[in-house]
Amino acid sequence: MIPFCTIPAIVVLFTAAAPPAEVRPPVHADEAAVIRQIIAVEGYAPQVAEMPGWRFSGMKKVLAELGREVDSLKGWQIDVKNDPRPHRGGFFACVYNPDGHILALSGNGPWLRNESLRALRAMPELRSIRWDHNGFVANHPEVDLYDGSGFDALADSKLADIKIGLGFNDKGMEQVARIKALRRFEVGHSRASAAGIAFFAGHPGLTSFSIAEMGSDRVTEQALATIARIPHLSHIGFHECFVTYDRGFVHLAPLKGRLEEIDLSMSIFVPGDLDRLRADHPGARIITLAPAEIVKRHRWIAQRLAERASLEAAAPLKAALAGAERNARPTDKR
Repeated sequence: MIPFCTIPAIVVLFTAAAPPAEVRPPVHADEAAVIRQIIAVEGYAPQVAEMPGWRFSGMKKVLAELGREVDSLKGWQIDVKNDPRPHRGGFFACVYNPDGHILALSGNGPWLRNESLRALRAMPELRSIRWDHNGFVANHPEVDLYDGSGFDALADSKLADIKIGLGFNDKGMEQVARIKALRRFEVGHSRASAAGIAFFAGHPGLTSFSIAEMGSDRVTEQALATIARIPHLSHIGFHECFVTYDRGFVHLAPLKGRLEEIDLSMSIFVPGDLDRLRADHPGARIITLAPAEIVKRHRWIAQRLAERASLEAAAPLKAALAGAERNARPTDKR
């Protein structure tokens, strides 16, 4: 053990690393200041990176679907790699117009804590935020800093498209539901619950709602009854859940004739119940995945669904899990 009295002499040998060069986003000065503030709050040392073409195209596609002109838009991205803190880093990307105003944000990792969301008021043309893994899992001491309650400052913004998750919870659901311009909302792998969905009931403009909560008891098939109270929906995503007709799909009856798409990818059900859903909504495109594909995409979720489903619904998924397990075993070549 090092004697206490010797520690000061050792500490002085360490020097702080040189601060990173200031990032200079090529956008309007007020919006560049917000980005630098976000970087500072998170304690990141980012590097400017080339935005992948597929990401730039995807962000423009979202804006085009929202009715924006996209030919003149430009993209910019920063990456944070090798951050010594666990579960930190990722990327921050934006798409901006010739005037330097940001129209879309996309990223991965903990960047948008509540105070940073509130700072986005300085981006008056912002239409889309699509962010994966924003924040931390529920047992992290800082998780509530990313619960989404900072969307309270954006109720009168032009935000029409939001995808969010991880630290996000029902406090965030309540504030997002107050955004008047909102047209599309996706939440997944978060702390949101069926109670949070209720905040969206009666939203005057929302046309697309999607939720994926990893087979959690927080969001069960009965949540479809709450989703059906969003009056103008044409697209529903209900993922990672076991759904029956009598306790789930039947609740979509108020939306008969209006639904264009029901995306059930990563959810499971018995074929007969799916046939009844198709009969109720003959004009809707219904998207599903084969059990083997569910296992391929996320084995842990597949296992959780198999535990919660009826024997009939779980059987194909259990068979796919067993097949994946056999294929994963090393081959004895003797």
